[in-house]
Amino acid sequence: MRLTLLVLVLALAAAPAFAGDDSAAEGSVTEIRLGKAPTPPPAVDPARVRAVERFLAARQAASMRRAKGRAAGLTVSAPKGATSDDLYGPSGTRLVAFDFKNASIESEGRGRFDVTVYVLFADGAGQVVESRNERLTFSGGSGVWSCVKQRTATSMAWESEPVAKEAEMQGLAEAFSKARAHLKSWTAGPRPLAYSMADVSKSADGRVVVSCLRFSAESGRRGFDVQEDPVVLSRDRGDLRVESN
Repeated sequence: MRLTLLVLVLALAAAPAFAGDDSAAEGSVTEIRLGKAPTPPPAVDPARVRAVERFLAARQAASMRRAKGRAAGLTVSAPKGATSDDLYGPSGTRLVAFDFKNASIESEGRGRFDVTVYVLFADGAGQVVESRNERLTFSGGSGVWSCVKQRTATSMAWESEPVAKEAEMQGLAEAFSKARAHLKSWTAGPRPLAYSMADVSKSADGRVVVSCLRFSAESGRRGFDVQEDPVVLSRDRGDLRVESN
């Protein structure tokens, strides 16, 4: 499945660059490079990092207020022309997680810089519906920066209907519905949590396994954790119950 592949990609991306490299133990010749070491890249201005974090955290908080039926009340300046969907996600969703790398902050002339960020949106039930790579432009100086331009570089819709249809075809619609309700309950609360259902199957012992990704983040902070953590269901005296958390 596509989402299972995503987990593999994330794991590979997080693995150290030297993992599995044991060339010295195999007796290979060590390469010796002459000359000066390359100049390390300049350190990123912490004020720029804070500006990006502050803008994304403000969008996240505003999207949470909107999801509760309140006015979004964005606490920072919005980029010119940005819509509610641009800032907070499609109607009925909220921004549950965001991330970026310091190295993606690039100067674009005096008083401006660009940064690439990743944002993740979930619906009212906690199910991931969209992810985006955005390119943001900030303007300012002397430690004071504002986002003046927002554009989506790439986006992906996270669809669950194919999995729901597969569950129905296998006669597992009840188990799928119960797993979805269980995951919705798991996302309830103030902490940003979300999930995406990837597959459903029935094992030889009669248990139903709903494969899913679970996302967890901290409000107002960049970065998030993602784990492949299935929901397992079985029948006890005829009643369908969830075995796993």
